[in-house]
Amino acid sequence: MRTPHVVIAIALALASCGDNNQADDQPVDPSAGANFRGYAAVQDDLYAKFIAADSSFELFRYLGSSGEELSRLVGRPDGFGVAFDIRNARPNGMNVLVWRMMLKGFANDLAATCPGSSLVSIAEPTITLNARAAPVVRALCAWPAVSDEALGAAWDLVIGYLAPKASRDAWIAYAHGADLQSRPGDDALPQLWLGALLHPAFLLEQ
Repeated sequence: MRTPHVVIAIALALASCGDNNQADDQPVDPSAGANFRGYAAVQDDLYAKFIAADSSFELFRYLGSSGEELSRLVGRPDGFGVAFDIRNARPNGMNVLVWRMMLKGFANDLAATCPGSSLVSIAEPTITLNARAAPVVRALCAWPAVSDEALGAAWDLVIGYLAPKASRDAWIAYAHGADLQSRPGDDALPQLWLGALLHPAFLLEQ
């Protein structure tokens, strides 16, 4: 017959296991995973979330005339039958820079869709937003008078449930911070979009 102490220990162990299982269902920041999702996965994700169907869109266009070459540093597929071949996924000094350059250009072009913006679109042809993304992006054009609801919708469009709620709250707090709030929309909005696009939950493997 088990002693009361043993029974209590087993009960505590089972309770602990239950807590761990519950935690496993929660979003986890994948920063420690340290592998990029790959060019094809990120490009397809951005296309599905933001770009109108049948529009032309290539991330490497944000890298200028050498984009086709530079984008190979982040594993851009090259050739038939390699669309899902993830190469150069381990972060290093070069591919981190290339990712940032591409996503910074895309963030600029999201902000450039705001009416009255003086930003010049970097990609050619200019991006065309789909019906889901257009009102979400447009809501931030009222900068700096943007609501938590509008900011939350923008975050959810980029990342959704993939990141912990604390990350969403921190990004909204960043948007309301004195630094960004003091800047005009053409300066603040590209930085804001970039902050979401560079989040590990979007850019790294889950």
